[in-house]
Amino acid sequence: MGIQLSKKSRRAAFVLLYICLLVCFSACQDIPVGINNTSKPTVPPGQTSPEVPGQTQTATADPTPTAITLQVPGHHATPTPTPKPTVQPTAPPVPGSSIASHPVLAFYYSWYNSSTWSASTMPDLPTVKYNSSDDATIDRQLSWASSAGITGFINSWWGPGDQTDKNFAKVLAHSASLESRTGYDFTSSIYLECDAPAFGSIDNFVSALRYIKNTYSNDPHFFHWQGKPVIFFWKALDQGRTLSDWASIRDQVDPDNQMIWSVEGVDISMLSVFDGIHLFSGGYWGLQSNSMAAVDEGFRAKVDAYNSAHGTHKIWAAGVIPGYNDTHVPGRTGAYIVPRDNGATYAESWNGAIASHPDWVTITSFNEWFEGAMIEPSVTYGTQYINLTRQFSGQWRNS
Repeated sequence: MGIQLSKKSRRAAFVLLYICLLVCFSACQDIPVGINNTSKPTVPPGQTSPEVPGQTQTATADPTPTAITLQVPGHHATPTPTPKPTVQPTAPPVPGSSIASHPVLAFYYSWYNSSTWSASTMPDLPTVKYNSSDDATIDRQLSWASSAGITGFINSWWGPGDQTDKNFAKVLAHSASLESRTGYDFTSSIYLECDAPAFGSIDNFVSALRYIKNTYSNDPHFFHWQGKPVIFFWKALDQGRTLSDWASIRDQVDPDNQMIWSVEGVDISMLSVFDGIHLFSGGYWGLQSNSMAAVDEGFRAKVDAYNSAHGTHKIWAAGVIPGYNDTHVPGRTGAYIVPRDNGATYAESWNGAIASHPDWVTITSFNEWFEGAMIEPSVTYGTQYINLTRQFSGQWRNS
């Protein structure tokens, strides 16, 4: 028989049960936020949502890249095409390498001393004012030149015993040291300045050329091409000299053509005596008329035509120039300026030279400061033209 509860007791039990159920239900609703809660917190405006591990954020696109042009301090940059990546210094040249078969030779002047430097007579100044005879100067210049892919200097030369002669001997000696340290084969030649006072007669030329032949031509750091020593000539036909005079000189100095003589000028008939032509001017008129490629290719075609007609192997050396400004030279008439245009002039000059498939490239110049045609580091341009030379000499060798 079951337990019988009074009506009053049943009501009390029902109330107690109701209270228990109410307490239980309330506890289930009060679970703290964050426990078994996978929703991300709201991010305040202006802040970045923290990265959730395991999720990949959407990348924001970079602004459109802009072309970078070389800026000359104190000058407005001339817009130029974006340059190709700089070519790093190449390996030391070895026989048969692209460097040995693609000579880049820079005209070089060794007549400077501490009293030379003046902003009144030069359009720019070197970063280091130097004496050309100092060993430290020559080492620094060889280091800059070799780092730019230049294979040798064409040294302005005023005769036996002149300061330029003594400094040329130093360049050869320091080139040997450079090769010993780095393996870089730097070979230089002589630029015989035919209007120098030492060369007043045919006999003077014969004597000077015999001196070069006997003193320097067998030096391993004297520039040779296909086994023959090379000499460059400036103003060969000035002061009344003729090709007949030079034929006589050559018969006395080099009758068997065991040397290579390159002459400056545009007269192809000079190839009847000389073995090649070069342009110290860099064919600047082509730069002024935006026809540099046509000028260089025209000379290439003329040399090729001469070779075809005569069964010879005459040499075309294309000249490149960064710019020119001889308006500061005291007393000079007919001075002119070829603007550098923030490297665009040099680029056009190099592109024209490369397109003409030259045998050699000559640079006017490493350090002709009076005429403002130097690539040596300067106050205005820093190492800009050393860097551009490295780029374009590498481009030529890889073309």
